[in-house]
Amino acid sequence: MTSRSFRRLLALFAIAVALAACGRTESYRYKLTLAINTPGGVKRASSVVEVVFFPVSIPDRGIMHKLRGQALYLDLGPGEKPLIALLTSQLHPKYGKNVRWSRDGGPTLDIISNGPLSDDFMENISRIAQQRGAHRITPGDLPDLVTFADINDPTTVIEVDRNDLEQTLGPGISWNEIALESTDEPITKGLEQKLPWLPYYWCGTLMLDGSPVSTKKTLANTLQAADFDWSDEAIERARQKTSHGNISYECWKSVAEWQHRR
Repeated sequence: MTSRSFRRLLALFAIAVALAACGRTESYRYKLTLAINTPGGVKRASSVVEVVFFPVSIPDRGIMHKLRGQALYLDLGPGEKPLIALLTSQLHPKYGKNVRWSRDGGPTLDIISNGPLSDDFMENISRIAQQRGAHRITPGDLPDLVTFADINDPTTVIEVDRNDLEQTLGPGISWNEIALESTDEPITKGLEQKLPWLPYYWCGTLMLDGSPVSTKKTLANTLQAADFDWSDEAIERARQKTSHGNISYECWKSVAEWQHRR
């Protein structure tokens, strides 16, 4: 993504939000909980993310969404690599009825709903927002999973095979429970305390390897900080960088600052 295209994305996002005020808006918060069996016992973590849906007429009439939240970070113990469930699902694209977690909008409605869906999309969102009670989902229903060889170095990102956790996370690591529910709990914050490089990389144009565009078949050249953090604070940091004109320069300067701090 170039600096020009990112500025255009922010501009279109602002227009979409403005248009949303003119029509019906519905939202829900989903809570994803992961529990892992480890040699030291069961480790568990949850995250709450909000997805807002609103009608638009530009460029075409339809329903758009905006997501607010951060990736789920599961600490597996001292000296162990963490398990991180991203906000996004893009590493192994699926299409049609095979989609279980949308690319950047959270779980598909049939995954989070605990009842049948109607033909009225916005009515489905309203009903899901009111439902309570967690239900189990499968590893195949999850977003992309990753970890880091060095938690302080984003270039060491590694994909985790959801069907074989031991391969990446070590012996004795297996699923205990995966649960999803609609909730009114606060949106989870604080991921930058566990991934301290996030504020330095969140500028919308750089991959985790520092490249301005995705041109290589590597994970660090595919993922961005936005796959981990799409919070109001992160978006505000991006907007501040756009005001400096050359986003790429501001991003590289920010990344260089983090590398110097390390």
